[in-house]
Amino acid sequence: MLDNLPIQALLPELRAQLASQRQLIIEAPTGAGKSTALPFAMLDWPEIDGRILMLEPRRVAARSIAGFLAKQRQQALGDDIGFRVRGESKVGRNTKLEIITEGILTRMIQQDPTLDGVAMIIFDEIHERHLSTDLGLALALEVQESLREDLTLVAMSATLQGLPLEQLMPNASKLVSEGRSFPVTIAYQAAKTQTNASYMPDWLSHMGRMISALMQPDSAIALGASAEQAAGSLLAFLPGKREILQLQEYLTERLDSAILLLPLYGELTAAEQDAAIAPVANGVQKVVLSTNVAESSLTIDGITMVVDSGYKRQASFNPKTAVTRLGLKRISQASATQRAGRAGRLSAGFCLRLWSSEEQARLMAADEPEIACSELLGMAFDAANWSVKSLNDLPLLTPANAANEAVAWQLLQSLELVDAQRNVTAHGKQAYQLGASVRLAHMLVKANELAQKRQQPQLIGLACLLAALLEAGGGSGSSDVLNRLASATNGLAGRLCRNWLQRFGIKDAPQSFIPAANRSDTAMLLAFAFPDRVAMARGQQGFLLANGTGVMLDSSDPLNQADWLVVADFQEQQGRSAGRVWLACELPAALLQQELSYLCHWQEVAQWQEERGRIQAERQLCLGKLVLKSEPLALSSEMRVRGFLDYVARKGLAVLNFDERARQLQFRCAIARSHQPDFADLTDETLLGSLADWLAPYLNDVQNIGQLKALNIYAILLDSLSWPQRQQLQQWLPEHWPMATGTNAPVRYDAAGRALLSVRLQEALGMAHSPQLLDGKLTVTMELLSPAQRPLALTPDLASFWAGPYVEVKKEMRGRYPKHLWPDDPANTQPTKFTKKRTLNQ
Repeated sequence: MLDNLPIQALLPELRAQLASQRQLIIEAPTGAGKSTALPFAMLDWPEIDGRILMLEPRRVAARSIAGFLAKQRQQALGDDIGFRVRGESKVGRNTKLEIITEGILTRMIQQDPTLDGVAMIIFDEIHERHLSTDLGLALALEVQESLREDLTLVAMSATLQGLPLEQLMPNASKLVSEGRSFPVTIAYQAAKTQTNASYMPDWLSHMGRMISALMQPDSAIALGASAEQAAGSLLAFLPGKREILQLQEYLTERLDSAILLLPLYGELTAAEQDAAIAPVANGVQKVVLSTNVAESSLTIDGITMVVDSGYKRQASFNPKTAVTRLGLKRISQASATQRAGRAGRLSAGFCLRLWSSEEQARLMAADEPEIACSELLGMAFDAANWSVKSLNDLPLLTPANAANEAVAWQLLQSLELVDAQRNVTAHGKQAYQLGASVRLAHMLVKANELAQKRQQPQLIGLACLLAALLEAGGGSGSSDVLNRLASATNGLAGRLCRNWLQRFGIKDAPQSFIPAANRSDTAMLLAFAFPDRVAMARGQQGFLLANGTGVMLDSSDPLNQADWLVVADFQEQQGRSAGRVWLACELPAALLQQELSYLCHWQEVAQWQEERGRIQAERQLCLGKLVLKSEPLALSSEMRVRGFLDYVARKGLAVLNFDERARQLQFRCAIARSHQPDFADLTDETLLGSLADWLAPYLNDVQNIGQLKALNIYAILLDSLSWPQRQQLQQWLPEHWPMATGTNAPVRYDAAGRALLSVRLQEALGMAHSPQLLDGKLTVTMELLSPAQRPLALTPDLASFWAGPYVEVKKEMRGRYPKHLWPDDPANTQPTKFTKKRTLNQ
């Protein structure tokens, strides 16, 4: 079965490269066999002396590929071929090919930087750009460079478009394979605008109707599928579990009961995932409702039709609140191609896209890498344990998001996992060994210390239950964590819980700790992990977290009656002002004076009081952004300055005298930075983040808002530049341009990085080309004016304007302004700022 795949043609050359090359890049489209036939063949190559690790982005793919290859070798999993995913492993002493998920590699390297016994690491589907992929590749490159010159690294992708692999691995050999996918007919069927009274969004109802139609032969043919395709099975791509369950309920009531309706997403058990992938009996059809787990590295038997919602659920991290928001977003063109290809893996297929062909052209070319938009806490902790002080010190495909990384290091330090120099502390080393996510690992270590101090082993048992519950996804049901502890004793959560209990030398079963669980201990442990998610009730508006985010529960939830919560799991929702709480625990207020008192601190604040029209100073006891109590404070001059800074920070720069000259200075500096990156940064975001540096020195004599608004912001910003920068700015990007007529024509700059010179057309006569600024790297856009100072033309190419559009301008303007020059050869005419008669007299 594997012998006929296109990748076979590439194997002789690949094998020959292994004699001298230790870095390989393979581009092999869908159906080439790179995930199956290639590693299968390598098992018997004597050139590979050691284990082969192949990374897959998803657990379901890792298990599926390993099971398929073991079957081809007529062996049990764990013999020559095995897999290792979180919470489950089928690997034996003689296993030569291990299919592993990405995060497993990072742990393996951290535990054994020499990767003893490993000969090759294959990074499959590297184009998906998960955080753990980028980090795993970076660490593997460092291991190869410093410790293991003999280690072979293979990066494989369906496409290299937009993937800077060749810059990261410039000496790697690149091999390209043909794909093997059958033709797929693409059809578009966008949802029509409608009023939908059901619980499903319009696009999801539309998707249900289209799937129902495709499972009826006549309707399927009418939509564009062939009779053969209509007789096969269907794969539907949805953004997440919630939509899958909604659509499953919708279709259950409408599809023939003989059609198998199978969900496929990450939280399902291995048996449930295998059921969606497994072949069905002849003549039986199935509909698989999947997230993007089926987008690559996974062949689902019998699929001839794909219905693509065109949506994905993407997590984006907000560094200001340290919260991840889940939003529904359109997929990229690359993702759409991958999804459509699922219909053509085994025969000619049909793909119905639930958007228009016009919208397809507007989709992003490729997905944004996670390192640019995700939380970087776990990645930073991994880096710290690799003795790295900045993520960008690692050989990464894409630089880390600077704001997100700063938040990650700050939280690691506040949890005492790293010190101020970003070195891992003793506490951090203990936490890292547990293999839990950062916050929960911190909680487990803290719980163990407290359990020993109090002689209360049930504390560590409860902590293991909570950690397992949260790591495994939390299940579903009540939002009160105390009502969900039982679900942490089974499945993946149960395996994790038992593992951590054993780490702490506890042999008791997880369920034995449930009866002793109480609200106070549970809230305390969760606050260890989530100090920024301690929440205070705010009347009818839900709760306010310590990080400043608003959250709400269902109106009928009993936890709404609490004064304080610790929120263990919530999501900010796109288009909603408050996040939705999924899992929380009531927090007894007494804990804030006792075990959690270290979270509270006194601070002196000064704020502008609108109703009183003055600055008021207070001493406040705070937990993050929550004010627990306050006391009035005498207003000093220093506090008054802080009060005005707070006012500007809250209201924005618009409350200052940001006139056009100040804006022009901002634009000029932005253009200068594009030429010299270390030039002064005067963007609004930077100015708001550094008010104490540039604005505070000018506030000592400011007593009221009127005086604040009277400050000369242009002069203040100009003073913030060094003298050499001011000189350089004037040289590169002057505010005026001297014309041959003696006029100093104003040059305006804009946010798009353009320079615009406004001057009457007659004064630009004789100019062969537009002026050049920024050492010749910026061409001025000429705004040519009529004698009445009205715009006639806008052009960055003066020579082309004289040779072309000027002819029409001349025809129209000659009659309107007969006293002014409109020469036939403007490029070779002396400029003037006078009338024709006065010019001739001169």
